[in-house]
Amino acid sequence: MHQRWALSRRTRIALWLAAAGLLAVGASVLTLRSPRERALRHAETVLANVPPGFGLYVDDSLCAECHPQEAASHAETGHARTLRPAAQWPGAAGLDKRTFQDPHRGVKYHYRFDPQDGLAATIPERFGNDPFPLMYAFGSGKRRVTFLSLIPNRFGGTAGIEHRVSVRSGKDGISLELTPGHPSGPPAQQVENFGRVLDPALLERCLECHATRGEIRDQEIQGLEPNVGCQKCHGPGREHATAMREAESRGHQPSPPPRRSALEQIRACSRCHLQSDADNELKAMPDHIRSVRVQAAELLQSRCFTQSEDRLGCSTCHNPHAPIARDAADYVQRCLECHGAPGAVSCPVSPAADCVRCHMPAVEADGEVNRHDHRIRKKPPTAR
Repeated sequence: MHQRWALSRRTRIALWLAAAGLLAVGASVLTLRSPRERALRHAETVLANVPPGFGLYVDDSLCAECHPQEAASHAETGHARTLRPAAQWPGAAGLDKRTFQDPHRGVKYHYRFDPQDGLAATIPERFGNDPFPLMYAFGSGKRRVTFLSLIPNRFGGTAGIEHRVSVRSGKDGISLELTPGHPSGPPAQQVENFGRVLDPALLERCLECHATRGEIRDQEIQGLEPNVGCQKCHGPGREHATAMREAESRGHQPSPPPRRSALEQIRACSRCHLQSDADNELKAMPDHIRSVRVQAAELLQSRCFTQSEDRLGCSTCHNPHAPIARDAADYVQRCLECHGAPGAVSCPVSPAADCVRCHMPAVEADGEVNRHDHRIRKKPPTAR
């Protein structure tokens, strides 16, 4: 028995040594793996951990590994805060116990916030204390935040309810006001007490411009990648990230993707900074004050664009990765890059100042926020 035990012990020791040897060989193989193989393995590990449903998309943190400055700057822009669950909106707790008197319908909205249940509105004189949940907050909050709720429609799909009351930001803090575009008359159905009904097409349009990706299904936004992130403008990043990793592993300097032409930039921005009726509206009212609402269409018709040989695009004046510049001098400098060059046509009135005030004035259209005239014309638009 002792001899059998001793033999078994020797066998165990031999097996242990063999296993240790195999581990050592494996470690040496890993150590000797080429830089390309190590980089590809790293890329596979990172990209394998993409959240479910993302498909060809990657997390923006992967973009930030190679583009840290752009990522940090973009985080301060309005594009980085265009959409979020209402309970995660920073001002949600501040609405708790706030009220708003509807000046047209005579009802009073009461707001409540609970970290577990989220943000909700009630109309006690109509529905008692039954809460109507406010699910998503649209808007950066720089000017306004509007809430959206998703409910089932009569066809088994999803309808949106744009809340009748929005939160406006100002110098003195936030205030409540009627959401622009909502009717002043009585509601046609009960749910319209809380807001305007959005059909599926309009609902998709809202999501298209406020989120990088997402799909409205079963009264929720599934696979939501909120806000206007890297891949909203540059496209899904999985293929690009893999190509960059592979180039680095070979010791090559990764080649950046080709730059868009000015026209391609304008078309990309116009997906959201342009209304669908813009072309007909501008043809019918080329000098009407309302034309300032459609910046992309205006810019395409400006002489600055048509004579720039496809050089003047949105990013000529606006850095898409940084907060919008508020100093008019920044835009004057952009103008002088062309109009200050030798032989260029300069302004006879003010050749080196006040370009924006004279040629791109901020005007109020439809009682909404001020917008700058992007036709860049000699005379500003006038109301008719």
